[in-house]
Formats: sequence, C-alpha cells, structure tokens
Amino acid sequence: MWKKVQKGGAMIGIGMVVAWPGMMQGQDTWRRTYGALADDFSVAFRAVAQDRFIAVGNTGSFGQGSSDIYLLGVDGLGAKQWSATIGGAGLEQARDMRITSSGDPIIAGFKEVGAAGGYDGMLVLANDEGQELWQRTYGGSDWDLFHQVRVMPDGGFLIAGQTYNGPDPGGNAWMLRTNASGDVLWERTIGGSGEHEARTVHPLDDGGYVMAGSFPTGEGHRDGFVARYDAAATLLWLESYGGDSLDLIHDILPMPDGGFSFVGTTRSQSPFHEAWHVRLDADGAVLWSRNWGQINDQESREHRLLDNGDFITIGYTKTSGGGGKDMFLMRNAPDGDFVFGRTFGGLEDDEGFGLDELDDGFICGGHTYSYGVGGADVFLVRTNVNGQTATETVISGFDPLSTTESMVQGETLRLHPNPTTGRFTLSTDAVLSSVRLWDGLGREAHRGMTVPGQNTIDVDLPSGAYTVEAMTRDGRLLRTRLIIVRP
Repeated sequence: MWKKVQKGGAMIGIGMVVAWPGMMQGQDTWRRTYGALADDFSVAFRAVAQDRFIAVGNTGSFGQGSSDIYLLGVDGLGAKQWSATIGGAGLEQARDMRITSSGDPIIAGFKEVGAAGGYDGMLVLANDEGQELWQRTYGGSDWDLFHQVRVMPDGGFLIAGQTYNGPDPGGNAWMLRTNASGDVLWERTIGGSGEHEARTVHPLDDGGYVMAGSFPTGEGHRDGFVARYDAAATLLWLESYGGDSLDLIHDILPMPDGGFSFVGTTRSQSPFHEAWHVRLDADGAVLWSRNWGQINDQESREHRLLDNGDFITIGYTKTSGGGGKDMFLMRNAPDGDFVFGRTFGGLEDDEGFGLDELDDGFICGGHTYSYGVGGADVFLVRTNVNGQTATETVISGFDPLSTTESMVQGETLRLHPNPTTGRFTLSTDAVLSSVRLWDGLGREAHRGMTVPGQNTIDVDLPSGAYTVEAMTRDGRLLRTRLIIVRP
C-alpha cells in the first residue's frame, strides 16, 4: 500500500491509501514520484503516445559517475516500465529531450571532458527503452553547453546552447544544425561584451529558424533576445526585450500568424522573479506582454500552443500551494489573459520543467523534494483538461535500477538464507533501527522496526527479487538484494 507522505515526517492529504496497481485501473489522472536515495531530477518529459511517456533528467542515485543521464519510461497510469542511465566516470547532464519520428529520445546536454574539467555539448540518441544508440560531442578546448534540441523535418536536429570557443570573449549564444547522424551542417553564434547564451530554438515553416536567449545589459542585469534567420541561416533581425533588471527567455514557439511567443523570467516589474510571457509579431514587435508573481517568485520554463489558441505553461510558483516552490501549470488565453493555474507540491521545493498535451489533458514533469524516497525525486503529474487530478495523493516509487551488493556503503549487510521462502536474518556490525523491502517495480513491499539483537524478519511476499534497506541507529543506510522463492 502507498500513501502520500511528506518528507521530514509531516503528512499531507492523509486519509486516502492507494494500492498498486489494482486501485489505479481506470484512473487517468495521477501524481507520482520516481527515484532512489540521492537526488534524481527530470528536465524534460514527452509523450511518445497517449499511454506511453519518457522522462529524461539527471541522477545521483545510479550510474557510473557523479552525475549521469537518467531515463524513465512510464505507461498511461504512471507505472514505471523501464529505467536506464547513460554516462561514464565523469559528469553528464541532460538539458532537453525530444522524440524522433521513430519514437526514440534524442537528448541534448553536456559532458565533462579532459582533465581540466571542461565541458562539451552532447547529443545522445537512445532507443525507446533508454539504451544508447549513439553519442556525439561538440565544442573546442573551452566550455560548450547545449540547452535545447528540436527535431527537424528531415530527421536532423536544431540545437541551442552556449560556447566559450566563439569569436567573442565571455560566451556566445550558439545555434547548430545537424543531420540525423549528428554531423554538423552549420553553426551560428551571437556574441559581444559579456556572456551571451541561447536557451531555445525552433525551425520555421518557411525553412528559417528562430533562436532566443539572453545577454548582459549592465551590472547583474540581462535582457532577453530573439534572433530570426532565413532558410540559409542568415540573420534577418535581432531584437531585445526586458527592463532594468534580469529578464530571461527559456522557451520560444512560432505562431500561425508568423509571429512568436516566448516564456521565461523577469525581475524588471517587481523585486521577485516573475513568470514572463510575451507575444511578438513576425518582425519581433511586442503585441502583448504578461508577468505573473508580484508577491513572490514564479517562473515559466516551457509552453505549448493549444488548438483553440490558448497557451499551457509549466514552471513553478511560490505565491500559492503547499509551501516553498510548487510545480505550476498555467493556462492563459490567446491575448495573454489568465485562465487557470494549478499547483502540485508539498512543504518543500517542487518544480516543473517539461510538459506535453494529451487528448484528455496534460502531463508535466520536474522534480520534488516534498515526496519520494530520498533527496530530490522525479515528479510526474497527469491532469485532465482543466489541469486537475482526481486526488492529491502522491504515489512514491523506489527505483531499484542499480541496487546491488556493491552499492552498500560503509558496513556490509548480509542476509541468511538468501534465497529464502520468507523468513531471513539480517547480519551486520551496526545497530539497526528499521527495515524496508522494495519489489522489482519500486513498490514498497514491507516496512518494520527492529529491536537490537533481534534482526529476523518474516514477510509474506510473492516470489521475486527484492531490495532490502536497513537504516542504522546513526543514520546510515545499508542495501542489498533478497530473493524470495515460495514453495
């Protein structure tokens, strides 16, 4: 059985207990977490089909190095179908992901290269179960970072990023066009005095391109910029947007009338970070501008244009919700007017980074510190068309992806007998305080307290592989595998 449990001991929304998976049948809205004991984040979330989704982010719980790319596949009810990591001994960071025409994820980010700790931009193509098909890196001897990727009609890719190997000091906004194999066809930079960066790009129906990001305008101040290119990647115009403080563009979309819509963050209207949404005409002139927040921080990370002309946006807000930052799903009208806002979160920080539109609602992803099994966990929410879920219950799942004997830290945890029919003894030099078992799908199967000197556990569980977690009295967590074989 699963409960919505707030980390740190406080309980939120107690009273509804959800079983997995029986009680979830037919429930097409949900809130779920995925991860393990360290920090696990989602930076992009995409629908492969109406009942099949892929999330990509970064993990400290699994993999080969300090940070690896973390991929999750879930079904329409939110049940984890598979998980995988991509990475080596160094640092790898995903920043965006899209689905190719073949249903495979293409991931953009950066990786650590060389002994000096530099970074190269990185593209990774995986299959629909998270297995790496190819990986390419891009850049020079200095830092190079990718932030967003779009799939082109010919199967190639358009990428936004930042390079410190460009013609100007301090970092250049960077746009690259590749073929389907990741070979660079051309690249463009925008730079000058100070740090320029591109956060978002999009191909246009006339064969051209749009790139957007930010550049410095003074001490601690930045403006957003939008750059429009023709089909030959020749710059047609470049416009800046913002006020006398920090103004950042995170995501841009072309509009049916030839104009553009972008969302991001502004501090030019109040002392707080505010969600920022601007609509432009085809020449970059502002048609309208909206900012939300006023009384506390709020930011917009990604948005979609809906069939009726409305916009749906994901980000976070501190103006309402459970406490700290809450994942925030906002809908606004074609003229920018507010339609609704929904918060998802608890007492700690919970943020949204990616979303997709479904036939019956929306699905959004990010990370949570309020729920889950440790540190930050991947946080996915599926809503109806009004941005609502049938219940506020959050189902937390433990991912046993890399839980093996070699992951036990410090003391060694031994089980006897193993395999077992259901009764086993834990042996360790430490004094234990509690024990939990997780099944192969990451569901909690058993929880109990231990008494010093009495470490024998009886469980009535089906045959299968389980992860055993034992907490020591001094706060250390020991883990190992258990096999149950029922007669």
